[in-house]
Amino acid sequence: MKTSCVIKFRNGDLRLLRERLLEDLSHEYFAILLGKRRNIGGKTIITIHDIKIPGIRDYNGQSVASLNIKKGFVHQALGELTNRSDVDTMIDVHTHPFSKAGVAFSGVDDGDEKRFFRFLKEKFDNIHYASIVFSQGEYSARLWSFKKRQILAEKAVIKTQISSERILSSNYNSQNEDKSVNHEIFNRSILALGLDTMRHIMKTQTVTVVGVGGLGSVIAEHLVHTGFPKLNLIDFDRLEISNLNRIVGATYEEAKRGSFKVDAVKRHLVSINPGVQVSNYALDVSDKRVEEVIALSDWLIVATDSHSSRFKCQELSVKYFVPMISAGVNITVEDGGIKDMSGEVITSRIGDNLCLNCLGRVNYIKVGQETHPDKFVSSELVKRGYVTGMDVKEPAVKTLNTFLGTMAVEVLVNQYTERQRHVPILVFESNGSMAIYEDRESVDARHKDCFTCNV
Repeated sequence: MKTSCVIKFRNGDLRLLRERLLEDLSHEYFAILLGKRRNIGGKTIITIHDIKIPGIRDYNGQSVASLNIKKGFVHQALGELTNRSDVDTMIDVHTHPFSKAGVAFSGVDDGDEKRFFRFLKEKFDNIHYASIVFSQGEYSARLWSFKKRQILAEKAVIKTQISSERILSSNYNSQNEDKSVNHEIFNRSILALGLDTMRHIMKTQTVTVVGVGGLGSVIAEHLVHTGFPKLNLIDFDRLEISNLNRIVGATYEEAKRGSFKVDAVKRHLVSINPGVQVSNYALDVSDKRVEEVIALSDWLIVATDSHSSRFKCQELSVKYFVPMISAGVNITVEDGGIKDMSGEVITSRIGDNLCLNCLGRVNYIKVGQETHPDKFVSSELVKRGYVTGMDVKEPAVKTLNTFLGTMAVEVLVNQYTERQRHVPILVFESNGSMAIYEDRESVDARHKDCFTCNV
């Protein structure tokens, strides 16, 4: 459904909310959500940071088709909202438990919500208001606003971190949905992943890949082969002859011209599937234009080789509730031989309380060296030994990139199929013998009170 308002939940929160409110189908139930509203790229994104569920004593009355919540519960939530810096939006939620499927706001809902919205605008300067109603199987959502002195309700859509949590919106007429899938290209994928999974991937999902070098170009190609319909490629770097041993799709002529990597990879992807929508941005991830691209994505895959770019991607992921997969490789050469050849894939979903920062995967001295506007300060960090290895070109081979790129896309696809249990950190090693295993130690040892992902 095309909408300019998106309400985003942390992983597990929507499932928990619905379980609590729909546990008893003999009465309507109520909740208040506290969120943060941001406007970007012509869309309004509301990220949900807190859920307030009233107790039995907070109701004046309930029935299967009505409820009356005590003003004290609402006033307490408003008081908290006005005293917190991380939230500025109230979303009221109630149920229509008598409805199994489709759901709509009633005339009573319309009147109550309009009056409450008018009250908020009269009493508070910067508080926004939205509402959600659940049936047993669907939802309807809307954002309230004043336009030309009129109170308007704009339809909104809910987004979750993983596919299994999503529910159907009654605002969207599914009978008119184009459910066709290109069986000619993706017949084998349909057999492996299932038709419903492929429909969801191919009709709604946008993936942004930051860094399209040896690793990111493999990932992008895999995404097109899997059936993802919309890709954003972000990388400010240009091709060189030395890139040709690992960047998928790049040609010798493009390398001689010094073409942007994103341009070469886009040309290659479209040659595989002319129907794929690829947007290429020869920009640094810190460019303000990139923020909009990431904010409007369903998944972010990071395949860069700098600490500053990964740090920035993690920041935007948390800000806009965009789940992120970080993929990285390492080859260490000592005395003319390979000492280590390995890599890891880290999945950071909002609500899992796990990110590159709390895992210790970001070196902030290197972030400072890479981003400081004063080149003297940047070079002094290197000279004084705070940053080492800046003048050393890291070894790179396509085989290692291919292993990690495949792992990253497999991890992403599993977010839709859930065929395997979720593994936050997956490691590949090619030392002695090849092995793939879960890194539980890093997960257990992470900083549990991380200021980045503890939203």
